[in-house]
Amino acid sequence: MKDDTFHFRVDTPAFLNEMASCALPKTAGVLKVPLNVFRNHLGLVAQRAIELDDPELNVLMLELNLYEVGPYEIVAAIERQKKRIVK
Repeated sequence: MKDDTFHFRVDTPAFLNEMASCALPKTAGVLKVPLNVFRNHLGLVAQRAIELDDPELNVLMLELNLYEVGPYEIVAAIERQKKRIVK
């Protein structure tokens, strides 16, 4: 069966850093704290996802770059998790 759905990846940590650094100078201070809180919560979510080791959740976490996997290993890691999914 061919999967014709569109898939994408987001470097979430880099995205959050970019948001903080590109904010207007007057609002940068306002965004720093909420972005850091959000980043910390995402770290907790990633830790819990690791503990659960659900392959579908792992794919989502990998696509959001919330697991520490090198850029050259990410595609293979996603494929390994997809093979684990039981339907």
